[in-house]
Formats: sequence, C-alpha cells, structure tokens
Amino acid sequence: MDKTKNKDQVKNDQDNDCLLLDDNANESNQNLETELSIEDVTAELKETRDELEHYRKLYDDTFNKLKYSLADFDNYRKNIEKQNALRILSVKADILSTVVNLREDFIRALDTLKHHKVDISILEGLTNILKNIDLFLEKENVLEIKALNSVFDPNFHEIIGFSYVEDDVKENIITKEIRKGYLLNDRVLRPSLVEVSKKIIKNIDNDNKEDTKGDEV
Repeated sequence: MDKTKNKDQVKNDQDNDCLLLDDNANESNQNLETELSIEDVTAELKETRDELEHYRKLYDDTFNKLKYSLADFDNYRKNIEKQNALRILSVKADILSTVVNLREDFIRALDTLKHHKVDISILEGLTNILKNIDLFLEKENVLEIKALNSVFDPNFHEIIGFSYVEDDVKENIITKEIRKGYLLNDRVLRPSLVEVSKKIIKNIDNDNKEDTKGDEV
C-alpha cells in the first residue's frame, strides 16, 4: 500500500515538474514574443518617422518652389503692367503732341484773323474753341514749360541760338523762346526751343594795339 502511494506521489511529483517546466517554457516563449513584438513596433515606428520626415521635406521643397513661382509670376505681372502703362503713356504722348501742334496752328490762324476785318462773333467762337482745347490739355495734365528769363536747363530746354550780351548780364539766361515746350505728368512732352545769353569775348590784344597806335599818332 505504501509502495503504491509512493509510486503515485512520485508520478504526481514528476507530473508537477513537467507542468512547471511547461509553464517556464511558456513564460519564456511569451517573454520572447513580447521582446520580438517591441522590436517590431520600434522598427515600424522608426520607419514611420523616416517616412514622415521624407514627406515633410517633400512638402517644404514643394512649398518653396510654389512660393518662388508665385514671386516670379508677381514680378512678371508687374513688368507687364509697367510695360503696358509705358506703352499707353507713349501713345497718349503722341496724341497730345498732335493736339499741341494743332493748338499752336490754331493760335497762329487766330492771330492772323485778328488783323483782318472778320466778324467779331467768328473771333469769339474761335476763341472759345481755343479755350476748350486748353481745358482739355489741362485735364490731361499737359502744362507749358516756363522758359523766358529763366536759367537754361537741358532737361527742359533745347538751345538753337545765342543772344550776345555785355559783361554785366548773366550767361545761360533764356532771352527768347522760339517754340513753347510742354510737360505731361511732370515729364517732358516737348522741350522748349530757346536762345540763351552769352557774353561777348573781347580781344584784349587788339584793343591794346589800337590804343598803342593811337598814342603814336
């Protein structure tokens, strides 16, 4: 009886040992699986971070390219607008130059009629037309350049002759306006054609010779 108990106990102990071994093995396997799972998660996390960094750089590059493209387009737009504005101003200047020339022809014709026996109503009508032309030019910011008795300025005046003066008169003073000049928006539409003062240069040697000859006589 005791021998049978001992055999059963031994068997139970062996079974318990086997169960303990199995439990230890299962626990080891679980720990190994846990370690493998953490490594996989870490690897996946690193891969995700690398991928995120890649797309972040791609976004930054694309955004910078877009920003530069928009800046280039804005500069292109401004240049086109500037060119169009200059082209419009050039066409406008040509038209207004023609109007200015017609105005001066009209003034000359009106002055000629004033010296003839013409009905006063005709002169008044022509004078009103001239006023309307002047109002139109003023509205378009066309102004006369002040020239007479002012200092010569090559930015606004063009010399076509000289007026010789004595020593007590300043040089480079506009003494005569041959043709009026005009400004368009503070830019020269047409320069003034003028004569300017220039001092007479005396030949001192000749004067001295004449004086010497006079003494000899």
